[in-house]
Amino acid sequence: MAKKKPGFVKTKYDELTYKINGLAMQVHNELKPGHREKFYKIRLAELCRANGLEVNPEQRVEAWVGDMLVGYMFLDLWIENQLVVECKAFSHQLTNDEVYQAVAYLAATGTEVGMLYNFGLSRLDYHRIFPPSQIQDWQKSLYRAIWVKPGMSLPPLDTEETVSPIRFVVQGTDRTIEVPIRISAENPLSSSVHPFESVEKSVDYASSGVSIDAGNRAIELMKESVRATYNESVLAGIGSFGGLFDASTLKQMDTPVLVASTDGVGTKVKLSASVGRYRGIGHDIVNHCINDILVQGARPLFFMDYFATSKLNPEQTAEVVTGIAEACKESGMALLGGETAEMPDVYCHGEFDVAGTIIGIVEKDRILPRPNLLAGDLILGLPSSGPHTNGYSLIRKVFEGADLQSVHPELGCSLADALLAPHRSYFNDLYSFLPHIKALAHITGGGFIENIPRVLPENLSAVIHQGSWQIPPPWNLIQQKGNIFTEEMYRVFNMGIGMIAIVDKSIAAELQSSIPEPTFIIGELVQGERKVILTNIR
Repeated sequence: MAKKKPGFVKTKYDELTYKINGLAMQVHNELKPGHREKFYKIRLAELCRANGLEVNPEQRVEAWVGDMLVGYMFLDLWIENQLVVECKAFSHQLTNDEVYQAVAYLAATGTEVGMLYNFGLSRLDYHRIFPPSQIQDWQKSLYRAIWVKPGMSLPPLDTEETVSPIRFVVQGTDRTIEVPIRISAENPLSSSVHPFESVEKSVDYASSGVSIDAGNRAIELMKESVRATYNESVLAGIGSFGGLFDASTLKQMDTPVLVASTDGVGTKVKLSASVGRYRGIGHDIVNHCINDILVQGARPLFFMDYFATSKLNPEQTAEVVTGIAEACKESGMALLGGETAEMPDVYCHGEFDVAGTIIGIVEKDRILPRPNLLAGDLILGLPSSGPHTNGYSLIRKVFEGADLQSVHPELGCSLADALLAPHRSYFNDLYSFLPHIKALAHITGGGFIENIPRVLPENLSAVIHQGSWQIPPPWNLIQQKGNIFTEEMYRVFNMGIGMIAIVDKSIAAELQSSIPEPTFIIGELVQGERKVILTNIR
C-alpha cells in the first residue's frame, strides 16, 4: 500500500508526484522540523500554486448514508483534483495509522494515488499511497477519518449480515464515490433527528438515553492512543477504578512540591462541533493545563480527563481523547485515566464539554515567580498558535452566521483553521531555561490586563508596548468585524502572545538567541501598583 520510493511503481501520476516531492523537500529545507503541521501545509500549498498547480486546502468531502448527511472528511491538500496530500509533523516515523488514514481518503475520493509527508524529522519522511485492495484492512480507519456531525452516527462495524454503502461527495466537483460498509441488519444507521418507531419495549439503561455499548466502543477506539502515553511510572490505567502512578522518583528530589490545576476548554467546543473537528480540542485542554503549571516552574507528571455529552458518539469521543493522548505524549506526560459521561438530560442535544486535571512537580526553591523581580526587568513574549482557549464566546458572536470553511485572503487559510488552531504548549521550549527566568505568565482568559499582574509583587507594574510585535491577522479580523475597542481586545485575547517571560535585562538577548523560536521584547517592569499599562494604543 505504501512505497517510500516513488519511482518503485510506475504510474501515470509520476510527473505530478515527483514535482510535489520536490516542493515538499523545499518546504522541509526552508522551515526545518519543529513547527506545527499547518505551517508546512500552508507553505506547500503556496509553492504548488507558484508552480501552476491547482490546490484546494482542507478539501471537504461529505459522507452520506441513504438520505442522511452523517459527516465530513477534510483532506489537507487536494491537488489538481486528482492527488491527495496529507501533511504531518511528528517527531517519530510515520505509522500504519497515518498510512491507513491516507488510504481511507483515497477510497472516499476515488483517487488513484496519494502522498503522505512527515516534516517533523531531520529528514523528510514520505510515502506514496495506493488504493486499498481489501476493505477489511482499512474500514475502521475510514471511520476515524470522518468527522461525524453532532446527533449523527455511523453504521456499527459488528457483523457481515448486510452491506450498505457510504456515499462520499467531493465538494466543488461532480465526483461521487460509494464505499460498501458491512453493518448489522438489526442495528441500522440511527440519528436523533429522526423519530423513534412507536414500539412498546421494556425499560433499560439504553432507553433512558445512555448507551453502555457506546461507552465501551469509545474506550476500544481510544485505548491504544492512551497506552502510548504510559511510562515506567504508570502501574494501572485503562480499566482500573483509579490510575496508579509510582511516585518513588520524588525521593530523589530535595523538597518536592506537587502542583495541580483543573481547567476546561470553554465554548471553543461549540465552534469545533459546528465543523466536526474534535481532535484539536484534546490538544487544547492538555496544553492549557501544562502552561498553567509551567508558570510555577512545574514539570507535568500525569493528566486526567473528563468528557461529557448529551449522547455518546464513540468516534467523536475517541477523537477528543486521542488528541488528549497526543498532547500528553508530546510533553512526556502520562494520560493516567479519565471519565466519559453520557447525560442526555443535563446537556442539550449535540453538546459536549471537556475538562482536565494535571499534576506536576517542582523543587520548592525553584517555584516561580521568584522574589527578585525588579523595575527594569524585561518582558519577553512568545507567539501563540491562535486564540488558544479563551474569548470564544465573543469570537462566536463576531462570526455568527459566517462560513467557517471559507478562505480569507488575509488569513491565508480558512476561518475554521485560524480559529480552531490548537492551544500550543510552551513546556518543551521553555522548561530548560526556567533557571534563567524570574516569572512566567500564561496569557489566557483575561488577556494581558488580568494575567500579568498575577505574577507581580504589589510595588511593580508591567508596561506593554503595542507595536513591539506584529499582531497576527486573526485578531485584526476579529477587531474589525466586531468593532471592538483595542483595550477590550487586550483584556480578552492573547493578541498573538501566548506566554510572557520576565527576565533580567542583562541576559535577555542571550536568552532570546537560545530559545528555539522567535521571541519579542514587548515591555518592561516599572514601579507601580501591580497593573498593566498599554502604550501606543491606536
